[in-house]
Amino acid sequence: MTLQSNGEGFVRPAPEGATLVLGCDWIVGDATGMLLLISTATPEAVSAAVADLPGQGYTCQVSDDFGADFCVLPGQGTDTEEMIVARDGVWIYLSTVNRNGRAFLSEIVSSIFA
Repeated sequence: MTLQSNGEGFVRPAPEGATLVLGCDWIVGDATGMLLLISTATPEAVSAAVADLPGQGYTCQVSDDFGADFCVLPGQGTDTEEMIVARDGVWIYLSTVNRNGRAFLSEIVSSIFA
């Protein structure tokens, strides 16, 4: 995959007052890719943003794997989805198209919260 940008210009759910720490997207061919945005905010803002996600269509639960809130929004096609992992003032957003990004997300989350 080739790095295409730093994620600027993308509008995605984020906590109030969030600061983008890392943003990148990888695109392969015409219809495969992932967008990763990692932000920080106050723990209270992160908790409030997670509480708002079900109203936007996300399904949220506490993940034993991540020890964090894990929210998923299925995409319009069977091969697209948006995932958010939130914990301790960190907000990790991953959107995938024609790519299973769950293993990638798991590695990132494990590295951040290790």
